Amino acid sequence: MKKLFMSTLLLGLSVLSHADLISTNPQQPSASSQAARYSTMGFSQLLQEANAGQAAAQFYVAMHYQAGKDTSKDMSQAFAWYKKAADQGIPAAQLNVGRMLADGTGTNKNMVLARSYLEKAASHGDNRASFNLALMEEHQKDYIGAYQWYELSTRDGMLDNKVINMSESKKTALAANLTPDQIRQAVDRADRWIQAQ
Repeated sequence: MKKLFMSTLLLGLSVLSHADLISTNPQQPSASSQAARYSTMGFSQLLQEANAGQAAAQFYVAMHYQAGKDTSKDMSQAFAWYKKAADQGIPAAQLNVGRMLADGTGTNKNMVLARSYLEKAASHGDNRASFNLALMEEHQKDYIGAYQWYELSTRDGMLDNKVINMSESKKTALAANLTPDQIRQAVDRADRWIQAQ
């Protein structure tokens, strides 16, 4: 069961595109064009940009290491580069760092830190992060907490419609085991979490 849970957390880890990077910095109007440029750039030039501190380039270097594209597959390097991008505020990188920490992929397993990175991504509206947080709560048998995060994953930035549909199904299943008061409590917690962001 534990193995299944963690593999569910990692669902879609490498299925990220430059669209995930577009709105990372509203002060930087060229973020979209930079992401598009980095997505097609050769690895050595990309690595140069990443070493110069460009967060979007760091994200793409991580993707290259994760997939073994134009370099050897190296999950430790993928994690290190995702973390650099995550710490500069790239939500898709925060999501990947959280997932990798939860599973111990490329790094030591650390559920507390995983949760922190997933919450950062969720605070940017990444509903995949909210969904993963819900799975964590459900795994710990905190069904009100799980309902709260599933609720948020239907509202967040709505990056992924498949996640919205899965969350709606999960909420329906959980609702069968929660009282109307518990559901209200979970929705209220979701509302408060959004307001605090």
